[in-house]
Amino acid sequence: MPGRALVLAGAVLLLLCVVALPGCTQPVIPEPWPAQTTPAPVATTPAPVTTKATTTLATPKGTEYLTYTNAQNGFSISYPSGWTKQEGAGGSVAGFSSPSSGMGDIPASVKVLVEDLSANPMGLEQYKNAQLAKKQGLTKFNLIHDLPFKGTSYNGWKIGYTYEAGSLMETFEIYALRGTTAYTLTYTTKEDRFASFSQNLDTISKSFQLTG
Repeated sequence: MPGRALVLAGAVLLLLCVVALPGCTQPVIPEPWPAQTTPAPVATTPAPVTTKATTTLATPKGTEYLTYTNAQNGFSISYPSGWTKQEGAGGSVAGFSSPSSGMGDIPASVKVLVEDLSANPMGLEQYKNAQLAKKQGLTKFNLIHDLPFKGTSYNGWKIGYTYEAGSLMETFEIYALRGTTAYTLTYTTKEDRFASFSQNLDTISKSFQLTG
């Protein structure tokens, strides 16, 4: 049966191709996944930052201080040697003022006031409130500081405020009590020059002591 033999021969030939000639068929190789890439960062412009420029006048270093002692009223205080000292001016026991820089200048000033409260005794905070009430009548009065204050020889109270008096002025006052005697240390200058005197005023306020 020639037809059957022909079919058998074809099958044998196909088997030889698969076994002996592996190149006759090619396995299917899956294509690789595309490589993962990280997108490049997008450049951004930071939001602008607004800053406020400030100017502080330098206070000369190495300033010599003199000590003023008032035994009658029981206090002492130090002040720059170049400042002018006055006693009894403007109702104060003692006052000190910085040198004038020219016509129209308002010197920085420090004053010590002493008040007898024997007729109307009161506590420190009550006295501070009474003094603060008197400031309310000042033109454009603005309270900027109102806190207890620790002195070198006493516990006191400190307030700070600005007001209009031809120019915008800035003042700090420190109150202290000893028995029925009240002490007020006040320092004032133009608001735009306060920073230039800050070192002097800080030294003066820390030097104030109750004595005797």
